[in-house]
Amino acid sequence: MTIDLRFAAAKHAVWIGALAMGIAPGGCAPGARVSRTIPATPGITGAAAEIGNRSTDFGTGWKFALVNASDVRDTTGAHQRAYEPSYDSGAWRSVDVPHDWSIELDPTPGPGTDSGTGFLQGGLGWYRKTFTLPRSLANKKVSVEFDGIYMESSVYVNGQLAASHPYGYTGFRVDLTSKVHTDGVTPNVLAVRVQNHLPSSRWYSGSGIYRRVHLVVTDPVHVARHGVFVTTPDLARNLASGFAVVRVRTSAVNERGGKAPVSIVSTVEDGAGRTIATHRSEPADLGAEGRTDSVDLKIERPTLWSFDEPYLYTLRTQLVAGGKVVDTEVTRFGVRWATFSPTEGFSLNGAHTKLRGVNLHHDLGALGAAVHREAIVRQMRIMKSMGVNALRTSHNPPSPEMLSVCEEMGIVMMVEAFDTWHTPKVDYDYGRYFDAHSDADIAEMVHAAKNSPAVVLWSIGNEIPDSTSMEIGVPIAKRLIADVKAIDTSRPVVIGSNYYHRVPEPGSATDRVAQMLDGVGVNYNSAAAVDGLHARYPNTFFFESESSSETSTRGVYENPEQLNTGENQTPGKRGTSSYDNNLARWTMSAEYGLKKDRDRKFLRRAIPVVGHRLHRRADAVRRISGEGLVLRGRRHGGLCQGCLSHLQEPMDA
Repeated sequence: MTIDLRFAAAKHAVWIGALAMGIAPGGCAPGARVSRTIPATPGITGAAAEIGNRSTDFGTGWKFALVNASDVRDTTGAHQRAYEPSYDSGAWRSVDVPHDWSIELDPTPGPGTDSGTGFLQGGLGWYRKTFTLPRSLANKKVSVEFDGIYMESSVYVNGQLAASHPYGYTGFRVDLTSKVHTDGVTPNVLAVRVQNHLPSSRWYSGSGIYRRVHLVVTDPVHVARHGVFVTTPDLARNLASGFAVVRVRTSAVNERGGKAPVSIVSTVEDGAGRTIATHRSEPADLGAEGRTDSVDLKIERPTLWSFDEPYLYTLRTQLVAGGKVVDTEVTRFGVRWATFSPTEGFSLNGAHTKLRGVNLHHDLGALGAAVHREAIVRQMRIMKSMGVNALRTSHNPPSPEMLSVCEEMGIVMMVEAFDTWHTPKVDYDYGRYFDAHSDADIAEMVHAAKNSPAVVLWSIGNEIPDSTSMEIGVPIAKRLIADVKAIDTSRPVVIGSNYYHRVPEPGSATDRVAQMLDGVGVNYNSAAAVDGLHARYPNTFFFESESSSETSTRGVYENPEQLNTGENQTPGKRGTSSYDNNLARWTMSAEYGLKKDRDRKFLRRAIPVVGHRLHRRADAVRRISGEGLVLRGRRHGGLCQGCLSHLQEPMDA
């Protein structure tokens, strides 16, 4: 099918983070996409031919069967043994992944579907891939890595259940080493069972292996998964002396058995590929328990990552054992520092700025949830052309492609973990698995994005009912904050919440949560509420994580003096006014939010609820294309680039 993309802990009064785009007291955070290289390994069939890379694209040559679109049961039993290598999948459909089967279905009103998910079904599906591996991999570590499967997945390798993963928005790796044949002849079968039991989401989720898949081959002596972390500590002070310190922490492991002396070589390259700093450690024993080394590299007169010039450096990490380079990992990062002050607002590289953000769900409109980098680039170019400089990944961890696009375009990010905690919002959402899996999933979120210069905030959740409970929510918030800070202390930890419309009672659950967090994102707050919160919590920074939720139709302007004019029902003229006067019941107008933000230096940003939608949320007009600043690539009339500068009247309440 051809797709035409044209249509289709301790509280800090000031948080400072230096790094590829981090934040924090005394530290920084890193750069971004990671790739690894090993010597060329010919002979893998059923995989893309980038064998020179340690991580090889594994997206082609899959077979797919949609077992049941309306239920997660195999009612005929025809696919009960689809995990077995001998199972005949010859009649299944050939697909490449990323793949979203829900977008291929017809809208179907009924059990489990509603307007919020575009009336598109989910159900049960199977994927299978057959491949062979050459003898040269017999002594290598082999694994497969999924960037994301929605939702509940089980992975089988040659008939053995190798992994189960219930969260649809975090990546995971499956070790294949002891389960695959590496004789160059015997086929291996990778089978993935995916179920999306609806309703599982408040917005369109898609279904299937909707993000990329990678075959990862390493030497037994290798850099651990997510084993490189780059920060730039004390950047503001060091820049005054003309340099930056790049701190590299590398975790490595030796799975050969026993110990062996291994050196770690860390090399920084500039944007043109020139080596500008390097360090080689003395050989030290490395065993199965692994080890973590830290080294500081110095960059003279660094070019900073910024909104207008998102300059990126490359760190090349090599492991040397027995006189040979046995593993190489490449990490992209940036040099920058960000400051979040409860009184002065947000600054990047010392320059105060307002963050003009959007909330974006992960789907790509008419293309569905399957990741297409070109479509993400197009989407974010439109956003940036409208003045957007910040993105909230509402309400889940983003794809690696979205991270890299924001890094390249100079868009800062609030990366969010969950839309629900222990208590579900819909019948079959992640709340069923939260208690058992949330520690691992939030850790995966942080590890996957910790080197990105674009990421400036970690969010532990959105509009969480549990956060109002002393018994349930307060312990969960404490645990999730600790999970994040166990990995990265260079960025603030926040929440997006609709439970701060008034100042909390002292000692209440919302009061306790606010005091544990570094910052609080408020959804649809009045100016008076924001001022009250600012006075009550002088050491906590506040920002608008959602500022307005409304509907409008491009080119339709009606009844500017009226509020909530509703939809024009005249045949052929159906639309809602773009005079910023059709609001959801819980929200204020975009103009109100923008003025409120403009007149308060301590507020960091105003974020309209959705930046780009083709699958509607429940509060949009009654058809599949709903709320958003952009529909079909066209801007709504309600907001425009530079709109902040045109709002001159003060906002007091």
